[in-house]
Amino acid sequence: MSINWVMLSREGDIVKLPHEKIIHKQTSRISLELSRPNSLADAPAFDVKSDSGTVYITTGRVIYLPATPTPEFKSFSAPILNFEDTHIGSGWFSASYWTGLVRPVTGGNVPQGLPRLEIKLTFKDGGWSDFREAYQTIRDRLQHAQDIRAETGQVIAVDEDLPQYEESPSNPPASSTHSSGLAAPSQPSRTSSTQPQPDEPPPGYEEAQAQALGNRMEEAGRDQAERH
Repeated sequence: MSINWVMLSREGDIVKLPHEKIIHKQTSRISLELSRPNSLADAPAFDVKSDSGTVYITTGRVIYLPATPTPEFKSFSAPILNFEDTHIGSGWFSASYWTGLVRPVTGGNVPQGLPRLEIKLTFKDGGWSDFREAYQTIRDRLQHAQDIRAETGQVIAVDEDLPQYEESPSNPPASSTHSSGLAAPSQPSRTSSTQPQPDEPPPGYEEAQAQALGNRMEEAGRDQAERH
């Protein structure tokens, strides 16, 4: 996982990694908490909170953009296979939440000495079941693809038959719409003037590009061999 490394366009849309697809996007009152697990009491203190924001699931990452970014917290992202022990919880009179552990990546703006953090996404307006279903579907596929590649060297696609998220042309932009369909007060646009973005790719970006290129070359080689 990393903090403040999600690259955004001038329009405030996330800049996807090579061959990455958005399969789920949810904008409502979704809060995020990142904290040091109780089991790591001797590790450096760490605490990040956002009361509301937008959560994405792509074919490789979970991404969260706070509705009101601050210099300290502009974005969160993590590879899907970096999450562990995730589950849904709820209280008697509180909203349902998705929680678990997540492993930081090197250079991700997380203090050294923290091998994992606790994450909690609270769905104040509902919608947790859609999020969980999308997350579990792509996680299972990624894990299967990783296992197959480790055993046989074969590279398999993980996004076949997965619907790609698209904005509805008949509705307002997702950034101003609650899950109930009611228009919310417009938020300031996340532009480069109000929310400066990192001036270099996020941690692991170059490795992801190289891996994607290698996968495409390997697939092309297999196709050519099959034709002969």
